[in-house]
Amino acid sequence: MILFVSSCDDDDELEIQYPETGFYGDNILMKGRPDYTLEDLSLQAKLPEGKKLKIVMTVLTVTFPDRAWWHIGETNNNWAISKFDMTDRTQVFQSIDGGHTCELAMGFFEGTFRIDYYENDATLPTYSKTIVVN
Repeated sequence: MILFVSSCDDDDELEIQYPETGFYGDNILMKGRPDYTLEDLSLQAKLPEGKKLKIVMTVLTVTFPDRAWWHIGETNNNWAISKFDMTDRTQVFQSIDGGHTCELAMGFFEGTFRIDYYENDATLPTYSKTIVVN
C-alpha cells in the first residue's frame, strides 16, 4: 500500500498580501485598520505570480481643502500611478507585474479617505475601507 501525504501549502501564498507595515512605515492597505497618523506611510501589496491589483483612493473630507491631500514619495516599486482626478478627487494605483511587491512611500494631510481594492480584474471593489488620517 502506498500512502501519499500532501500538505496544502499556505493559501496565503496564493492571495495578495497587505502587511501591517511596509518599507516606509505603516501600510495603509492593511485590511481592517482605519486610523493612521501624519507620519510616513506605505502603500504596499505583495502580489503572487499572475495576480493583479488596482487601488482607487478617493478624498472624502479634508481639513485643508486648498492643499494637496496626499503626496507620493519619489521611490516607486511596481505601481503605475494615474494623475489625480480633480473632479472625482481620486487617484488610481495599478500593479505592473504579478509576482512582485508593490511599494510606495506616501504622506497625507488630515482627512478621511476611501480605498477601493480591485483584485484580479474585478469590475467591482473586492474590498473597501475608509481611513482617517490625523
